[in-house]
Amino acid sequence: MKRILFIIALALIISTSVIAGTLSIYTIKLDDLAEGSVVAKEFVLEEGRVYTFGEDVKIGPGETVKWKFSLKNYKGRIVSDTAMDLNFNVRIKNAPGKSAIEPLRITVQDEDHEVMGSKTGTGTIRFTDKFKLRETGQEKVYTVVIKWPSDDEIDINYSGEDFGTAVRVSVVGIQR
Repeated sequence: MKRILFIIALALIISTSVIAGTLSIYTIKLDDLAEGSVVAKEFVLEEGRVYTFGEDVKIGPGETVKWKFSLKNYKGRIVSDTAMDLNFNVRIKNAPGKSAIEPLRITVQDEDHEVMGSKTGTGTIRFTDKFKLRETGQEKVYTVVIKWPSDDEIDINYSGEDFGTAVRVSVVGIQR
């Protein structure tokens, strides 16, 4: 009987060893295999250094008034980290409490004197431009040209303090 118990014990040990070896699970743990973080890009659109708009500037037939303004994509040493589309709206309407000077021709030019848009009378000039992605800050200068072409037949109809035209520029910068 000792022999049978010995054989059963031996068979049990061998079968346990075989089962343990073939059914074992190996594990390897790789701590912090990859790690990272993200931070928001800078998105800067500011008034530039150039601004020559005025209030109640007088104009007459045959005269031209030029105003300049600029935009920049940096603030101090912080430069926008994205390319940017610029959507401009130049609203032309009667000044408060006055009737518009309808013969006025308003034109917006970029710094290369390319005409971005033009309007006679009142309404809105819409145009687009862009800041390309660069490591250095950029500034763009625009000129608003207000011209009153002389027409002797109608000029007198717009004289005096009851007439005035207001020009307002707004810009929206959009990340590309």
